[in-house]
Formats: sequence, C-alpha cells, structure tokens
Amino acid sequence: MTISEVLSKKGYRLYRGVPFIDREEEIEFFKERFKEEPQKTLFVYGPKSTGKTTTIEYVVENHLLQDNLYNVKYINFRGKMVVDYDSFIDAIIEEKDDEYDKEEELNRNYNLLNAFRLEAKSIKKYKQKRKNLFDILLDEFKKTGKKNILIIDEIQILEDIYFNGEKELLKEFLNFCVRLTKELHISHVVILTSNTIFLNRIYNDSKLKLTSDFKLIGHPKKEIAIKLLKDLEYSDDKIDLALEYYGTTLTLLIKLYSYIKPDSSIDELKKYLESEALDAKMQIDEVLTNTKKYNLPKMIDDEFLIIADNIVKRGYFNYGEQDRQTKQKLLPVVEVFSEKEILFYNPQTGIITPNSKIYLKGMEQIVGSV
Repeated sequence: MTISEVLSKKGYRLYRGVPFIDREEEIEFFKERFKEEPQKTLFVYGPKSTGKTTTIEYVVENHLLQDNLYNVKYINFRGKMVVDYDSFIDAIIEEKDDEYDKEEELNRNYNLLNAFRLEAKSIKKYKQKRKNLFDILLDEFKKTGKKNILIIDEIQILEDIYFNGEKELLKEFLNFCVRLTKELHISHVVILTSNTIFLNRIYNDSKLKLTSDFKLIGHPKKEIAIKLLKDLEYSDDKIDLALEYYGTTLTLLIKLYSYIKPDSSIDELKKYLESEALDAKMQIDEVLTNTKKYNLPKMIDDEFLIIADNIVKRGYFNYGEQDRQTKQKLLPVVEVFSEKEILFYNPQTGIITPNSKIYLKGMEQIVGSV
C-alpha cells in the first residue's frame, strides 16, 4: 500500500491525495485572522518543507471558499519567469475573454488559479505605463462586495526589478499591500516565503515592520513525528534512528517510507540515512568550493565553521548576539546558506539552525574532519 492508503486507514487527513499532518493551530490562526478587519500585512515564514503553502491553500479551499463570503486572489511566483515589469503583469493578470462565465470563476476559485482578469486593451495600457496597475487592482477589490484576501507566494522574486526607469517594483508592491491593509482596510494580505534573508530586510525596515505581522510555521513537535512513524509500524529503534537524522521534518519522514519499509533491517535504514547525510555534506561542500558562483570571499571555511561548530555543539548559532564586526564577517555566509535552504535564519530571534536535521548530520562530518 502507498503511505497515503496506510495513513488514511489510520484516520489521517489527506489533502490532494497526500497526508496533511498536524497544523491545527495554524489553521485556526488563519481562520480567526481572516474574520477580523484587515490591519497589517502578514508575513508567513519558516524552514523549507514545513507546509507553509499547503497550510494556507488548505484553509482557502476547505474553509474560506465554502461559504462564498471571501474573494481570494492567489499569486504564486514560484516557478514563474518574472524578470521585468511586463512579465510581472503576465504573472498576476490573465486576459479576460467573451467566453468567461460564472461557472469558470467558481472552478478557478476552487483550484486557486485565481489571478486578476482584465481585458487585453487594459493590459496593454499598463505595460505601456499609461495607467497605474496598482490603482486598477485596488478598484477590483473595491467592487467585490466580499471579504478580500490577497495571498502572495515567494514575493522576493520581485527584488531587483525596476519600472519607469527608477521605481523598485518590490517596494511599490509592498506599498500597495500597506494601502490594502493599514490604510484602507479593504483586503487581507498574506505573503509566504522561505527566504528569511529577504524577510530580514523587511523585518529591519522600521516602516514595513510597523505595518506588518510575522507568523512562523516551523517543524512539528517530536511527539507528532513519533506518532507518524509508529502508525507506519516502524520499530522503536528505527524511529530513534530516523529522528536522529531527519528530526521532525515530516516530508523527509514520509519520503523515508518510499525507500525503507518498516520491515527492512536496521542496517538498511542506517545505510540509507548515512547516504542522505553524505548528500547534505556534499551540498555544503558545493557552496564552499564554488565561492565565485555565489559571490563569496575565496576563503570562507573559517566563517562557516564558526556557525557549524556552534550548531553541532549547541543545536543553534545566535547571530543576533554577535558584535557588528563579527556580523559583517559572517553575513555573506549566512545569506548564501540561508538562500540555499541549508541554514534557517529566524529574523525575529537572530537564531540560526539547520533547515532540517539532515544538514546537522552533514555539518557534523565537516566539523569532525577539521
């Protein structure tokens, strides 16, 4: 049986055919927030593969769109080629045609393919800079007669894009979000990102910080991971070994079932997990040996080892407690390894941890070899 079939029989919830585990607190948080009047932009962040996007999409599909009270616009920049202003418009707006009808709108809502839809002649004017795009999007929200929610995934892709010769697109978009929330209270705005170095710049911008809230979605508690593995019928010794390498990263624990079944030997499991740790080490080595590719100083091993040694010994590195000189020295390493999703930097606490525990095992090999 597949893992979905096994867990479904155990009473686990499935979403889009795969297990959707835990997240009750986050689901209730979003439901309650959307009942309130829009006040601030909400930034949702957390390590890779904690289910940020899945959780918000689950709330939209299974709660918000069921009672027809909400108008949800969902813009996912992940995988889109947004390199200039025109491609940005293409990413958030679709051309409306004469065949467009109410039934299509309902289907689009349910499947979260919910870009703004405008006539081709209007889109042309925006691309020619003859109309303010953000003004017309604001008008679209005013006409709905519903509670509006704008959800944006991986907004950092808009960094370094300019239009009208000088305006920064990301800055203009964030200003638009402030208008929707704090100024006009016309729409909730939720921005999801795994790139916490980008988020750190937002968090330390005094103006944006005052108009924003921040919600961390982290890895679940240990008892959730243990229950999952027990329900999959792994023995206690295998559970301990899996948690030693994967921690509570549920996506990795679920993936494990595809490769190492519960009736496999402990030696097979250990061999597989050691190969995963070696792969994590190689990912780290790839960055350390290709400094030019990542715009890093040629000799960064010492800087990385400062962070890695602390993580191996204490489980974390407190970047926020470092003096200014040390921060400046470590910053390029923190940025690159966070953007590569090997490290996770929490801008609210200044704490750096591995993105998942398998990277801790990779760091142990690097620190131990010095």
